[in-house]
Amino acid sequence: MKKIIVIIIIFSLFCFLRFYNLEKRVIFDWDQENYSFQVKRILVENRLTLIGPRVKDEVGFFLAPYFCYLLTPFYFFTNLHPSALIIFLIFYNSLSFFLSFYFLQRLFGFWQAIFFLAFWSINYFLISFDTTPWNPIVIPLATIVVWYLGKLSFEEKNKKWWFYLFSGFLIGFFNNFHFQFILLLIFFLFFEAILLINEKRPSNKKFILILLGYFLSFLPIIIFDFRHNFLNLKGFQQLFFSSNSQSKDINVWWEVFGNFLQPIVQVNNVLIAKLFYLIFIFIILYLIKKIKKRFFKLFYQSTLFLWLIFPLFFIFYGQRPSEYYFIFLYPFIYLIFINFFFRVNNYFLLGIFVIIFLLTKEKIFLKLKDEAQSLFYKIKTVKIIKEIAGNNKFNISFSTPLGRNHGFSYLIDYFQIKQSGNFKDPLIEIRIPPREKDIRINEQIGIKIPEELNITDE
Repeated sequence: MKKIIVIIIIFSLFCFLRFYNLEKRVIFDWDQENYSFQVKRILVENRLTLIGPRVKDEVGFFLAPYFCYLLTPFYFFTNLHPSALIIFLIFYNSLSFFLSFYFLQRLFGFWQAIFFLAFWSINYFLISFDTTPWNPIVIPLATIVVWYLGKLSFEEKNKKWWFYLFSGFLIGFFNNFHFQFILLLIFFLFFEAILLINEKRPSNKKFILILLGYFLSFLPIIIFDFRHNFLNLKGFQQLFFSSNSQSKDINVWWEVFGNFLQPIVQVNNVLIAKLFYLIFIFIILYLIKKIKKRFFKLFYQSTLFLWLIFPLFFIFYGQRPSEYYFIFLYPFIYLIFINFFFRVNNYFLLGIFVIIFLLTKEKIFLKLKDEAQSLFYKIKTVKIIKEIAGNNKFNISFSTPLGRNHGFSYLIDYFQIKQSGNFKDPLIEIRIPPREKDIRINEQIGIKIPEELNITDE
């Protein structure tokens, strides 16, 4: 009964920080609009897309459209209304919480799983991440799933060929949500390599099966490339190997890594980030030395390998990444520190949790406030335009900073607002920020109604 109460408390905290006022916090920008149009083509036009998000703007390559496929049932049940994204977030985050608890409890124990989810709940960076409907949202849970695949591989006495094929496919499937997940493939392969060394009859077949399954997950992209003169392969080559690519800075990632660590260390400082990186190495080495159980030792050795090689990935990339490019590291960081304190004194963890919550509570509750350009306010904007314009002939334009117009086009299409296409007809403007005499949606969005329509904002 005690454990059930603890789970309920942590889950309630997790849900409150993610679902409170969610309707007015969810963004609807370029990514979300793009998903919405892709799903519409699937459901309305019966056109199954073969490509998903682009890895790096216009010079990059595409990943497979698996996230779009995941969203399709939610858009089906909302009849293409973008509130499907809100339902998806509630469903996915709730499922992610309990799946993470299940896997972590089986891997490391009940209290390690509880502390992991407790720290996860109050990380203000992750609160924003978990309330953004976009493809990288699956990476943290996917990381834990890879850990569990390692556990199954370690325990399975008569390993079947399909397990390794499926493991490789599943890792590739997650890799198609964001390219950073390729580092988890390296983690898993290193784990399997250590297992192979200790086998009485080692066989390299499992590596072939893992890699085969991994590349099978890219089948939609492969089909797309054959149809489009290997567009993705050329984009991959241009991004990473072209002499015409941007000049590289091998140290630029440290500043972003410091930003990423701020919810944990409370300061944003490159020197602190480098110190944290080194301390983490020594903590892993300590655990490797103290832990006797073979699976945990293999897990920590593989974690150490990942920790040592991930900087090489960003050095090779050579451009400033976004903070979420490091999101795959959060599960490792939390788990290692939790297990370290369980070895030393687990009562420290409760104190650390309380201290972090008190130090970051203002930033945490800031995440619960309205997002001025959220889906809610963009829907409100479009509904007002439809109501005011009525059956008049008109067109709609945008006066916004670059990229701030995204989201409105899908909503205009969804609410069936018909524009005349005649440049002589009155022009309704959506303006960010609003100006004098605009109909104000909020402090960031306004609507300019032309005098020709003879409508006031009374």
